[in-house]
Amino acid sequence: MICQKCNNSLADEAKFCGICGSVVEQPPLESIISAGISDQIESELLPMVSFPEAIKRGFNNYLIFSGRATRAEFWWWQLFNVVAQIVASIVDAAAGLPGILGALSGLALLIPSISLATRRLHDINKSGWWQLLWLAPVAIGLIIALVSWIADLHNWGFYGIAIAILIVFTLIVVVLLIYWYVRQGDDGSNKYGQDPRKAY
Repeated sequence: MICQKCNNSLADEAKFCGICGSVVEQPPLESIISAGISDQIESELLPMVSFPEAIKRGFNNYLIFSGRATRAEFWWWQLFNVVAQIVASIVDAAAGLPGILGALSGLALLIPSISLATRRLHDINKSGWWQLLWLAPVAIGLIIALVSWIADLHNWGFYGIAIAILIVFTLIVVVLLIYWYVRQGDDGSNKYGQDPRKAY
């Protein structure tokens, strides 16, 4: 304990400060207990997943669509995915290949990316099926193309409105999914498993 007036170190059971003589107020028992509990909760949290650890977990959990994943694990994997695609594109360009290596690396990283996104959504207590929202703008685009083909429309006003609707809907989907991916996971267990940030 510390004296509030002179910052002198005091024994826990002291009633008066030996330096300035002021009365020492004992903190209420509830604040001592709650401070102890919060310290215990903080000590149970695991350190953030590192970049190499996230890559290792991504490949180790290649086909695992159950459980939960932290934000750090998800975003480190996304960074790895982007870097892998850039490197593959550079190698393709240097070797004169028409995007073969980029396509192969994209296919190799597709399934672990989907499984990791599923586990990330599980961490905020959402079903992994929500990531299929990415398909909604594609479906809208196909419907617009089909309607214009069937009706034989050559009206630029129709195309302008249709493209504007498609862009707005795509932005809504992108913002919603990014919001879910950056949200902190549920504290403690949820219906998809235990909190991946805590040691059990």
